[in-house]
Amino acid sequence: MPIPSYQRFMFPLLKMAADGEAHSMEEAYEVLAGQFNLSKEDRAELLPSGGQSRYENRVGWARTYLTKAGLLESPSRGQFKITSEGRKVL
Repeated sequence: MPIPSYQRFMFPLLKMAADGEAHSMEEAYEVLAGQFNLSKEDRAELLPSGGQSRYENRVGWARTYLTKAGLLESPSRGQFKITSEGRKVL
């Protein structure tokens, strides 16, 4: 299965944060991989640069754009949490 675009990860990532708790990116990688039925091989596929997995890169961009939109915030490095604006969107 091809890795979904970062846009397809945005809503599931926002829903994951709906509980108001801080979540780690590692947790997000696990939860979203399960929701999208991604195999270990899918998750291990590297970008052409070879420096990062395509899957983690796309989840990271989804988080970046949700943060820039004011729907998520970063309480500490590698963590994200929903904002009041994010709750309104949901």
